[in-house]
Amino acid sequence: MWVKYSIVSRYVSKMVADSTFSNLKSRYFATKLGMIAVVGLIFLLASFWLNTTIGERKSLLHKAKEDIVLAWAGRQTLIGPLLIVPYTDVQKKDVTRHMVFLPHQLDVKGVGSPEIRHRGIFDVLVYQADISLNCQFLPLKSYQNANQTIHWDQAKVVICLDDVRGLNNVVLKLNGHDVPVRAGSGEVNAKFSGVHVPVILNENEILNVALNINMKGSDTLSILPIAKENKIGLGANWPDPSFIGQFLPNTKNITKKDFQAQWQVSSLATSLPEHFDLTGLTSGQAIFSKTVGVRFLKTADHYLQAERTAKYSFLFVLYTFLVFFLYEVAKKTKIHIFQYCITACSLLCFSLLLTALAEHMSFELAYGLSSLAIIAQIAFYAFGLLHKNAERMTFVGLLVSLYLYLFIVLRLEEVAFLVGALGMFVLITIAMFVTKKINWFDEKE
Repeated sequence: MWVKYSIVSRYVSKMVADSTFSNLKSRYFATKLGMIAVVGLIFLLASFWLNTTIGERKSLLHKAKEDIVLAWAGRQTLIGPLLIVPYTDVQKKDVTRHMVFLPHQLDVKGVGSPEIRHRGIFDVLVYQADISLNCQFLPLKSYQNANQTIHWDQAKVVICLDDVRGLNNVVLKLNGHDVPVRAGSGEVNAKFSGVHVPVILNENEILNVALNINMKGSDTLSILPIAKENKIGLGANWPDPSFIGQFLPNTKNITKKDFQAQWQVSSLATSLPEHFDLTGLTSGQAIFSKTVGVRFLKTADHYLQAERTAKYSFLFVLYTFLVFFLYEVAKKTKIHIFQYCITACSLLCFSLLLTALAEHMSFELAYGLSSLAIIAQIAFYAFGLLHKNAERMTFVGLLVSLYLYLFIVLRLEEVAFLVGALGMFVLITIAMFVTKKINWFDEKE
């Protein structure tokens, strides 16, 4: 009887001990997961600080760009040629008004030459451009009004440009004859800057205007299709154009070295009349609002890529935490929460290191050096946590794979979001596959 009681007592004690151990183990994992969640939240806030820091460096780039634009020239939009003719009403001869005539045909060919200017450690993209323009004004006699006296001998041909500081040279021909260009845009000077030439019109003849402009600007180059029929061609030795304005090119050819684009726009699309009173232009009406043009892009600049890297850095932290935690569960060992934190600090440091290096070298080289430094740092630290060489090499391989995956995502501009989403799906799937058979409560089957 005593023997039976002793056997039952030992069996009950063993069950209680196993149950207590299982509860303690479950509480340890729950506590550890809670601590990891708190640490993860802290480092999520730290990733926001990283974006703020990168944004501050980006603002310095914008300041450098503004300084260069002040000494170079800003965005450029070419409007013209406009034919401005004064007239007076028969009943109000003391009041002079002006009529704006638009060309019947306009043919523009522009060739841009982007270049990099330096301000401190920052690079700013500007351009020079050669614009060749030909247009034709039909005889204006049909516009004669019995109630108006039109002063054909006081007409002006006006070419408007957003920033006249960018004008290097202007050559203008009227009906094949060179004419000197004067500063200012005449009667529209209050609204548009530019240049003009006086012209004595013969209302019975066609007026042909040929214009060659050598100019400079920054960021964008736009042309306003003001004629009844417009043919506009723009090109440059730049592989990354962004076409802007209200009309996309009819044809375009973009290579790794340059681009060519052609537009054909009718007045039916621009809704511009053949002529209108100048007061409609100077009163603030949006008559000249539809343009075609190009923006010279520096695609995926290093600050933008650093910001994207900072967004992914928090996911790197979470995935590394997951690897550490699963290692604890599988190997029945313990990793201190401080070791989680110091590893996360190293991962977050990657974005700062990348941004700092990319300001002095190419992004690819900066990424390679930064990732190599962080992988070496974490591997050196993790070798003290992992006990077998196979485990150490596996962990290093995971880090290399993560940084290689991130680099691929950063370089794939148009499908980066798709590849990033698929990559995260694969990582989560792997984590689920690895953890599906873990006995979290240490229950005996």
